[in-house]
Amino acid sequence: MEFQIKISKYSKRGHGLGTIKKTPESPPSSAEVVGTVIGDTALAEVGKKKKRIYSTTLKEIVIPSGDRVVPRCKYAGICGGCTWQQKDYQAQLKTKEKQVETLFGKQPLPIIPAEEPWHYRNKMEYTFSQNKEGEKFLGLIIARSKGRVLNLEECHLTSSWFIKVLGAVREWWKGSLLKAYHGYSDKGTLRTLTLREGKRTGDKMVFITISGNPDYMINKTEIQGFKEAVLKALPDETPSIFLRIQKIAKGTPTTFYEMHLYGPDLIEETLHVNKRALTFKISPDSFFQPNPLQAEKLYTHALKLADPQSTDTVFDLYCGTGTLGVIFAPYVKKVIGIELSPYAICDAEVNIKENNLSNIALHKGDVGSVLSHLNLTADLVIIDPPRSGLDPTAIKHLIRLSPKKILYISCNPLTQSQNISDLISEGYTLKTLQPIDQFPHTYHLENIAVLEKC
Repeated sequence: MEFQIKISKYSKRGHGLGTIKKTPESPPSSAEVVGTVIGDTALAEVGKKKKRIYSTTLKEIVIPSGDRVVPRCKYAGICGGCTWQQKDYQAQLKTKEKQVETLFGKQPLPIIPAEEPWHYRNKMEYTFSQNKEGEKFLGLIIARSKGRVLNLEECHLTSSWFIKVLGAVREWWKGSLLKAYHGYSDKGTLRTLTLREGKRTGDKMVFITISGNPDYMINKTEIQGFKEAVLKALPDETPSIFLRIQKIAKGTPTTFYEMHLYGPDLIEETLHVNKRALTFKISPDSFFQPNPLQAEKLYTHALKLADPQSTDTVFDLYCGTGTLGVIFAPYVKKVIGIELSPYAICDAEVNIKENNLSNIALHKGDVGSVLSHLNLTADLVIIDPPRSGLDPTAIKHLIRLSPKKILYISCNPLTQSQNISDLISEGYTLKTLQPIDQFPHTYHLENIAVLEKC
């Protein structure tokens, strides 16, 4: 059944939402229309209802929004990689800035835009998939498709070499007998293909992740074929190539094992922050900001807003590979980093050494647990947690630590606002909000918040 739907707001995924009445007697219900913009009137076929929202398939835009533009990519409105290519970039910025104001009930500083909103991503993970007929797909997951994968042939969020390697690996796979991994049955071999690059250095990394099920292990000839496909796509390069094995077992944590196949065992990136050039080594498992050029603005503004002093002791919670600690260390007395991942701690140690810093101490473990054992005081605490935000234990120990100032960076302003509400109830004042557009053409944004003890 088809309906004309006026788009009035966005869902949590950034897709257009409107209201329909399936019959004159039925109550109004929300319908989500992928590929729409607020202000559009869309003709859509309405499907199933889930969590009080109908899913739909867009048929045509009957009346376009004033914010609608022609997207660059032929997959816009299909691919789950970006949501807002059909939305004017300035309108994207206004929507994101308004989102922060609504969540916090406070006017933020003007959002910092991306000077180049295309080809900015330094990492992309592609999924291997097969249908019941055995047809092979390697690309990004189609929006709201329950895992169906699109055989991507163009993308305007990454450098052009990503698509070259993606196509070469897809052709290699088509010529092999390897099967895509199926999570529910734990059958099949190939899980994901991940590409990374240093935007300022040009370094390139390619790694394929396979199942750890011994019944579906890859053989030497197949590994060689994969490596040759990558090198043929990058004939004048020396990429870092890895095979990664993901082993799962009931009742035990997922584990990863890496096999270095070719090229350097790390790639390098340089960030220019506050007139300093900082070097970072990146391994296959390292977290690094996906938009390095915007990350430079993020970290430069974080330094400015936090205003660290030379006598400060700084705690860097969820320090990851040590990026924020390395950035703040030259301006403070001491940085104490806490991180759960042993791989990230290893990378952080490399980055500390690479930048000739001696005032950073690292602690491996859960943030809440480590804070409960450290008998130290903090002048400034830096937080850049996962999208889920701070757990209650971490908040409790952060409050106990009682720093004078908290710098909270988040890629999820919703959980950030919830955590900050808890901190305000414990005597902190929210001083500043600074949104930054790290992810043009998506509904995601990065936000800096500065809190001070009353």
